Amino acid sequence: MAASTMSQWVEAWEQDLVPSEAARRSSERLTARSQTARYYGRQATARLPEPVFEVEKAARPALQLSVITKRRPLWGAIVISLAFVALLLGAAVIGPVLLNSASASVEYKTAQLERQQQQLSAAASSLNAEISGLGATGRVSAAAGKLGLGPAPKVHYLQLGSGAAAAKGDTTVAGR
Repeated sequence: MAASTMSQWVEAWEQDLVPSEAARRSSERLTARSQTARYYGRQATARLPEPVFEVEKAARPALQLSVITKRRPLWGAIVISLAFVALLLGAAVIGPVLLNSASASVEYKTAQLERQQQQLSAAASSLNAEISGLGATGRVSAAAGKLGLGPAPKVHYLQLGSGAAAAKGDTTVAGR
């Protein structure tokens, strides 16, 4: 279909259209809204005259001006500023004192724990020396002698594979 034929067909179709009742109501609402917006918009407010109210001036006595030579001090501001300065000074003086006290306490506890560690190390080394003395071979043999124990008169060896234990130089089977 050519462009001219198509446009002629669309124009003919639009002329044959009959708007429905709903389309008519919608069109009326849209027209009313646009008219209302134009009336209540900026154009309408610029055309409305503003009422002018006349104020009746009552006769008042004229105020007497005087020169103030002395100002009243602002006691509230003075008290607040003094309290703030006292708080800052207190924090500046008491804060470092408390910090120094806490660090001295930590140092004292550290020194105390180091002394305790040295004492425990000394006790541990003395106990190790005692253990070494008690485990010496001379002392062990003397204690064994008191108990009636001594060195073995014969030494027996177990030969693997034969299942028999034999004394050194003994050719007989032990226990048989």
